[in-house]
Amino acid sequence: MAGLLGIPWCVGSAFAREGTSDGTGVAKSPVVVSSFAVDVSPPLNQPVGLGFIPAARTREHPLLAKGIVLRGSGKPVVLCAIDWMEFHNDAFSLLQARIAEAAETVPSRVSLHCLHQHTAPALDPNAQVLMLPVDSPRRIATAAYLKSVADRIALAVRSALPRSRRVTHVGTSQARIERMASSRRLLQKDGSITARMSSTKDPKLRSLPEGRIDPWLKTVTLSAGEQAVVQLHYYATHPQSFYGDRRLTYDVPGIVRERLQKDTGVFQVYFTGCGGDVAFGKYNDGTAAARDRLVERLDRGMRQSVKTVKRYKVEGFAWKSVPVRFGRRREPTFSNAYCRQVLSNPMSSESQRLKAAITLAWNQRVDDGDSVLLYRLAIGPVQVVHLPGEPFVEYQLAAQEMAPKSFVAVAGFGDCGMSYIGGDRIFTDRGGYEQSWALAGPSEALLLKAIAGLLSRKPKSGDR
Repeated sequence: MAGLLGIPWCVGSAFAREGTSDGTGVAKSPVVVSSFAVDVSPPLNQPVGLGFIPAARTREHPLLAKGIVLRGSGKPVVLCAIDWMEFHNDAFSLLQARIAEAAETVPSRVSLHCLHQHTAPALDPNAQVLMLPVDSPRRIATAAYLKSVADRIALAVRSALPRSRRVTHVGTSQARIERMASSRRLLQKDGSITARMSSTKDPKLRSLPEGRIDPWLKTVTLSAGEQAVVQLHYYATHPQSFYGDRRLTYDVPGIVRERLQKDTGVFQVYFTGCGGDVAFGKYNDGTAAARDRLVERLDRGMRQSVKTVKRYKVEGFAWKSVPVRFGRRREPTFSNAYCRQVLSNPMSSESQRLKAAITLAWNQRVDDGDSVLLYRLAIGPVQVVHLPGEPFVEYQLAAQEMAPKSFVAVAGFGDCGMSYIGGDRIFTDRGGYEQSWALAGPSEALLLKAIAGLLSRKPKSGDR
C-alpha cells in the first residue's frame, strides 16, 4: 500500500491493530543492546514541515535521532528519540515501519518520540495533503525530507545491530532538577487560568509559583557488569529556551546530552516526559544568559543522577502494548465541515488553515476507527511507559503512583496527531492555551485506564 508520500509502506493504523502483546515463555537468550545515532537535520533555507516556524537559515547544532535496539526477549525492541518538534499520523507510521524493518522486528515493538524542541520541524503529511496542492514547494520539500530521514535512520539501525553489547544489569537513579521546570497553567484567585509559556519576559509571571511539575530526572542505565553502556534520561518539560530565530538547535537537553556523552564515553539518550503543561517560563526570559543557566542546572542534575546508579541483574525484559481509541472534539469549530470551510476560504489566515488541516487529519483517523498504541518496557525493577501526544504531567505522576514498587519513567511526545492530552477540566477552564489544541477531547479516564493496563502487574524476566 502506498502512503501519502507515494512511498510503499505500511500506513495508517495497521501497526496499531496488531493488538496487545505481553507474552511469556521466551528462550534463555542473553540480553544485548545496540545503539544508533544519525543526523536528521533538514536542509537550510527550504520550507520543511508544517510551517509553525520559518525555514531555518543557520545551524547551531545538528538535529539527531538517537536510540537503542534491545534483543534477547522475543522480537527486538527499539526506543528512539528525535530532535524534532513533532511528528503526526503517517509521518510517525512511516518512521516506525522503516525502523522496525531495519531492526528485524514489528512496528508495535518500536517506540518513537520527539524531544519537542520548537527550533526543529513538525511533520504531518496527512494535514499537508489537505491544505497544500500537490506541487506546493513545502509539500514537496517535506516529502523528500521525510523519506530521507526514514532512509537515514533505517540505515543507522541496520548498521548498529552487529555492534551489540551484552547487558547484565539495569541501573536506576534520579536527581532533582532545581529552578528549571514550571507550570504553563496557573490557577488564579478568581478561578481563571493564566498562561506562562517557555520564554516569559514579564517579571510578574515569573514571580508566580512553579505550580505542579515533576522535578525528578529519571535515569535508566544498561550495563555490562559495572561498565555503563547506555543511559536513558527522562524529564518532563517543554525543552525550548527560545523560539523562531531561524536557527536549528537541539537546545538545552541536547546540549547537556551530548556534553555528558563526550565526557563519560557512555551513549546518552534523552526523552521528554509528560511536559505538555510544563515549560521553562518561570526561569527563562529568552536571553542567552538564561539558557546558559538552564543548561547548567540540567547538566548538574544529569551528572548527579549518573553518579548514584543502583544496579540490578537482568535476565530478560518485557514489552507490552495497549491500543487506545481516542476520540475527537465535538464543538462546531472542530467539525469536519468547519475545517473544510476554513481550508476552502481564500481569506483564511495561514494559522487558521494549519489548525483546520491538522484537526481534520486527526478527525479522519478517529472516523476510520484508528487506534494509537501505548507501550511499556519492563526490565528488572524498571517500567518505562511510552505515551503519545503532549500529555500533561499529571499522567506521569499518576503512572508513578500506580506502580510504587517499580522505578517508573515516562516518555511523552510519541505520535502527536491529537496534540495535547490534558485533564478533562481544561475543557471548562477559563483561560489557558492547551485546550485549543487538545484534538481528542476529554480523554482523562481513557488514558489513565490504559496506563493502568500497562502497569497492571509486576513484570517477570521471562515476559516478552
